[in-house]
Amino acid sequence: MSASHPITSLDQNKQLVIRWFEEVWNKGNRDTIAQLFAPDGVIYDGDRIIRGPAEFEKILRPPARRILQFQNLSGFSPGRRRPRVRSLVLECKHIVTGKTAQVTGTSIVRIKDGRFVEAWQNWDAAGMAAQLSDQPPVQLF
Repeated sequence: MSASHPITSLDQNKQLVIRWFEEVWNKGNRDTIAQLFAPDGVIYDGDRIIRGPAEFEKILRPPARRILQFQNLSGFSPGRRRPRVRSLVLECKHIVTGKTAQVTGTSIVRIKDGRFVEAWQNWDAAGMAAQLSDQPPVQLF
């Protein structure tokens, strides 16, 4: 007989984040947005502020949602006051060209009652664009 291990709140929160990427970004499931993003939730995405599920849905309108498919997500770690994803590595595939890229970033999420209520995130969009470009990389330094 095997002993069952209790699921920690960190594990539950990791599953919420993975579900968000899989169902919302990869599959475009708008029902999941309303299930996981609180009505008064806020996402601080660089210089953009996204308030509530309806505003977030605007981001997923085609063709934006179909440009990238997220494949692997790693880098979870517990935070002192809130679950945190640090040194995030996200593998994605450009749907049109089939090229893949690894993107790094940071996300800090606050989850209450199984929903995202606040998130702060920043992604290396320039690095992703360079990896997916047909142009040779530019040496900056």
